[in-house]
Amino acid sequence: MSRKDAKLTMKTKTIVANGLAMATPWIAALALASASAPVESLFTVAQDGSGRFNGANEQPIQAAIDTARGQGGGEIVIGGGEYLIRSSLRIAGATNLTIRGKPGAVLRLPPMPHALTLKAAAAGASALSVDNVAGFTNGTRLHFCAPGKLDRFTGKPAPYFIAKLARTEPSRLLLTEPLAFVAPAQTQLYPEDEPNIFRIAKTSTGILIESLTLDGGRRASDQKISGHVIRCGVLAEGAYSYEGGPIGPPVRGLTVRRCVIRQCFGRGVAMYAVSGGAVEDCVIEDTVDEAIDFDHFATGCRATGNRVARCHVGVELNDANDCLVRSNRVEACDAGINLWRWCRQPELNVRNLILDNQFFDTSRSVLAIQAGTASNVVSGNLIRGCGGIGVVLGGSRQTLASNTVCAARGVAIAITGNDNEVTGNRCEAVRVAGKRAAVAIRITGDRNRVTGNVVQFPPGIAVQAVQDRGKENHVSAP
Repeated sequence: MSRKDAKLTMKTKTIVANGLAMATPWIAALALASASAPVESLFTVAQDGSGRFNGANEQPIQAAIDTARGQGGGEIVIGGGEYLIRSSLRIAGATNLTIRGKPGAVLRLPPMPHALTLKAAAAGASALSVDNVAGFTNGTRLHFCAPGKLDRFTGKPAPYFIAKLARTEPSRLLLTEPLAFVAPAQTQLYPEDEPNIFRIAKTSTGILIESLTLDGGRRASDQKISGHVIRCGVLAEGAYSYEGGPIGPPVRGLTVRRCVIRQCFGRGVAMYAVSGGAVEDCVIEDTVDEAIDFDHFATGCRATGNRVARCHVGVELNDANDCLVRSNRVEACDAGINLWRWCRQPELNVRNLILDNQFFDTSRSVLAIQAGTASNVVSGNLIRGCGGIGVVLGGSRQTLASNTVCAARGVAIAITGNDNEVTGNRCEAVRVAGKRAAVAIRITGDRNRVTGNVVQFPPGIAVQAVQDRGKENHVSAP
């Protein structure tokens, strides 16, 4: 290289170096601007082609969910119209996601095929005579509502078993393998793998479902089939097991607000191993199972301001702690609230608050606070008309205060547990059968304090205010 070429090369390097030095702040600024550019946060779903995601089934909604989840959250707005949900809308591992409906937005499950066996089928049978074959597809796993294999947790036969459908014939279902268990006549059967409208799992956090109508697809002519964890409006499940309790992070901060949920074979809203969940200001009607269910290892969940009608149970609390059920109206259900234990871990079913709810015309007992529960507060509730006992108070260290029970067909308050505080309750218009004396408050547990309660006797009817069959109870006469 000549001396001239060397000088030219050196000059070029200097110019390039200076240029890069001068450009560096601009490059950095461009990079910063790119990093801070707003990420899309609104995703629209529509049926008329005006949305980013368009269609009339679950596919555009699921695509919007997946897109929002992939960028860390956002708001999905679903336009008016009916959307047929053939597969569950799945939310797994999402954060800060809102799904909101515009007026008239309805998410509906299709009708569920189901049948009754017309005659008993023995173990080993591979063909079933049934009353209906419409809607069943080849390869479907069938759920038989009849005793099955021994359940490891309970030590008893499971209340169901599964068999696989090969094909249908008129009035017959043919199976891929012989039945392992007996299917008595009139056994209900239906597809095992039916969808829910929303299914939320894993470490999902901060999910809001709002202003939607969720229709479970149940028709007036359908059998009353208890779907449990299928055919729910919303099913949320954190990681847990019966034996081990919580085995991973819960679903956190799920809220269902101002929705109409109806015609579900399963629950309206079910939360398993959910922390800080809420069901607020919803209307839940005509579910075969519970309207609202806070289940295994749910903690700090709330059901407030809801109206529930014609469901099996208004609110169920099963192995749930620190939950609030307040200011709900429950009408024409089988039962109002059921608080009970299934799992065996200590400190379950404790510190729940059941406050200021109204219950009208339940067909069975209204409030069942069962054995294996403790330190719960039931206060300020109104019960008007029930086909069973107004309040069954089991467990221990519970507080039952300032409730009103009107027109219970059975005992107004039955205290079956121990070491409970029952005070300031009002029992009115206690019904009687024939000329037998009625009992307003019956105690069969021990060491309970029953004080300051009021009983209003029907005119001309002999009513025993308190019947004490327990031991060491402290009772003051109403």
